[in-house]
Amino acid sequence: MQENQSPPRVGRDALVQNERSFLAKTRSVVSRCVRPAFVNGDQTVIHWIFEFEWLDGRKSRIEELTLQQWEGELIAAETFFYDPAQRLPE
Repeated sequence: MQENQSPPRVGRDALVQNERSFLAKTRSVVSRCVRPAFVNGDQTVIHWIFEFEWLDGRKSRIEELTLQQWEGELIAAETFFYDPAQRLPE
């Protein structure tokens, strides 16, 4: 899993720990998939909108594109593309 051009996080344990650490900073997260998703063979592109409410009450909205590489029924690689400035609370 990779965000923008940062080094990828590898391994299930690292992915789960990163997600837990991030979610611990939030009061709530709402996600919405903007249709359509694009599929070409084993590659998928999805447009997501996330709305975060942080523990201090501030809110953020992030739009991202996700590129997924599938192997059978599992995601083998995933890259998120977004403007990092969106991560800052409003």
